[in-house]
Formats: sequence, structure tokens, C-alpha cells
Amino acid sequence: MPELPEVEVVKESLSRTITGKKIKKVSVKNSNLRIKIHKSFERRLQKKIVKKVKRFSKYIILVLEDNSFCLIHLGMSGTIHLLRKNSLNQKTNASFYHSPYLPKKHNHVFF
Repeated sequence: MPELPEVEVVKESLSRTITGKKIKKVSVKNSNLRIKIHKSFERRLQKKIVKKVKRFSKYIILVLEDNSFCLIHLGMSGTIHLLRKNSLNQKTNASFYHSPYLPKKHNHVFF
């Protein structure tokens, strides 16, 4: 499980990268996670601007423009991958592990 310093690295990386950006599309590939993702999740996040990225314990919190939020927990070995627009071959990783490749499975939610 990622430790607190690793979660902080992910939070800081996300904060620098997505603060002020609009969530254009959300796609849930697996809704049966630790807590089942509600059917309205995709619709509720689309077209929202990320106002701030925070952390509480090992949770990453995306605070949205209407003060709603998206709570993220990385689980046992979770990572967040950022793909640069128009550069599908250039992959970056906001995780502590800095893997340049997307995992083949366990990609549950796409923003």
C-alpha cells in the first residue's frame, strides 16, 4: 500500500497538473471497487473544473468548482497516470514509482 509520503507526491503532482482544468469526460471501466461507484458518478463529474487537490490521510481529494469533491484512494498498489493531450505515446505517471507505461489491467476510471 502506498505510504503517506507517496500519496503526498501523487497529490502534489496532480495539484500542479490538473488544478484549474475541466473534466471533459469520465469513463468507469470497473465500478466494483472498495466502495461501489454510483451510476451517476460519470455525469456528476463531467464538465466540472478542478478547483483544488487536497489530501486527508491517504485519501486524495479533488475539490470541484461547485465545492463537491471526488475522493480517491490508491488501494494496495494504485497509481494515477496522466496522458498528455495529443501524445498518446508519451505517458507520464503521477505516482511515486514513475513507471512510464500504463498497466495492462486495473485501469478502473478514466478522466
